[in-house]
Amino acid sequence: MAAGAEARMANVKLFIDFWNFQLGWNDYMTPDRRTSGQPPVKILWKDAPGVLIAELPTILGTGVPYLYKGARIYASVNPAQGGKDEGLKKFLHNILGQMTGFQVAVRDRRPKKDRCPHCKEEIVGTVEKGVDSLIVSDLFEGAINDAYDVAILLSNDSDFAPAVRTIQERLNKQVIHVGFRYGGNEIRTACWGHIVLDGDVCGKLRDPAGSAADR
Repeated sequence: MAAGAEARMANVKLFIDFWNFQLGWNDYMTPDRRTSGQPPVKILWKDAPGVLIAELPTILGTGVPYLYKGARIYASVNPAQGGKDEGLKKFLHNILGQMTGFQVAVRDRRPKKDRCPHCKEEIVGTVEKGVDSLIVSDLFEGAINDAYDVAILLSNDSDFAPAVRTIQERLNKQVIHVGFRYGGNEIRTACWGHIVLDGDVCGKLRDPAGSAADR
């Protein structure tokens, strides 16, 4: 590069579908937890941006340095006061949301009524609403405003595939999928490239301090 020439850097942002990623992590790291009672393994969230960006040269090449521009986490919680998600709310807002470069968007889960197929009794649960649409909106907004050149998307949700294809084809951005080897074929195919979590990457993201139950 000629003296005085401005070095080009590729801006990188992370978009993390919290529950999609967390549940996939739990299934991979502790596959027998439902029968053994073993608590899930903690994720080293603060290291995630560095670990994942370090994988980019293998996918996109080494010609351009990558500049981390932040991570946005999208989650849903049961809004009931004093409910089972009180600890999760504190973790999302007071721990994840306070990490350097991290922003957390939380949406309330909505009540959902169903019938037990066996006893026909009414079952009241909750369903996630608004998270997927917010991720899509932020992906488009960031691409249009040139907030990133490369988006790292942690989700196996196929609903993101049309948005990813449009962003790459019309807005000239690259979206890198992050997920486990099994599942997520549609979103993985739509993205420019992918980072497989199985193996070494998972090992780098595993918190040696303890299980998620220690949170």
